[in-house]
Amino acid sequence: MSVSVSADHLRKVPRVGITGSFGRGNYGDELYVQTYQHWFGPWAELHLMSNLPRPEYFNDFSKARVDLMDAIVLGGGDLLCAYKPKVDRDFIHPHYLRRPLHVAGIGVERNRPDKNPDIVNKWKSFLNHENVKSITTRDPGSSTWIEENICPSQPVGHHPDLVCALPLPQATKPKGAPILGIVTRHIKHPREYVLLAEIGAKMASQGWRIQHIIGGVREHGKKDFENSKLLEIPGKETVYSEDLDEISRAIGACSLVLSMKLHTTIVATMYGVPTICVNPVVKAKQFLKSIDREELAFSPNDRKIIELIDSGVPEVPMDKVGKLREEASDFMRSLSQKIWNDYRATSPDLEYILEEQVRLP
Repeated sequence: MSVSVSADHLRKVPRVGITGSFGRGNYGDELYVQTYQHWFGPWAELHLMSNLPRPEYFNDFSKARVDLMDAIVLGGGDLLCAYKPKVDRDFIHPHYLRRPLHVAGIGVERNRPDKNPDIVNKWKSFLNHENVKSITTRDPGSSTWIEENICPSQPVGHHPDLVCALPLPQATKPKGAPILGIVTRHIKHPREYVLLAEIGAKMASQGWRIQHIIGGVREHGKKDFENSKLLEIPGKETVYSEDLDEISRAIGACSLVLSMKLHTTIVATMYGVPTICVNPVVKAKQFLKSIDREELAFSPNDRKIIELIDSGVPEVPMDKVGKLREEASDFMRSLSQKIWNDYRATSPDLEYILEEQVRLP
């Protein structure tokens, strides 16, 4: 008697779908994809779930695509913003709930205290679904907010930003003049760049190279590049690339970074480059707090930045960086193991790769 076995039943590894604010060109969000590739790639088939077809007549197609997955992972990034008028469907698409879902390292945007009850209720319904298997955030404040406003049926954990678990490409400081790296974001008015221009010109006169590093690719990068022309510093170099690793290496080659973006702040810190945050939003201050450098967050035109640079920006506490890397890596390792164990438990008839052959980074 012959037995027919489908190709799907011969699979030896799980399929894991990842979703969030991916594929849009923001440097930090795309680094999350690199993090998942590093941690999930050795033992799973990785699939991008963002941008599922939206029209109702494609519902069957979208459901079928999700149903191919053994698990869905949502995060990280500032996905939960209670005061916005709507929630991006890439964040809480109802079809994700057809499979076991892990919410990993998301942030709650807490720059404003007001809440849209409709948005809160949508997240409450989504996060309390029985197929949501775990919830973690990238800082304690986000966990507390979710516990108090969403009241999920399971505990909400927290750990450092997932990018802290990403091995970065080797970066080398060039011989000669030190580099001041400046990372900006799209601004409402050029006056937000006035002090940065003054600082750049002053440091250039002292022998520093000034590099304006564009923290984005694709359309996001194009917008930041066009906007960067508003920051006028004589002799300024601009680093503009579609290669995420090239952006990271440029940050790592600096001797000091002035950053308006969270993940350029994080990456610089992980490289050990002293960094001043010049966009003091909650998420940036939370990260700086985790390395005991809360005093390095300023509004972009706060003249205390000049005083700080003149007196010497504190070195990065590498012991704290090591702890962030360890805790973020521990989370990625435990999430990997949980997804793998659940896959084994729900597919007892499959021929599995021996556990000792599954090497978690």
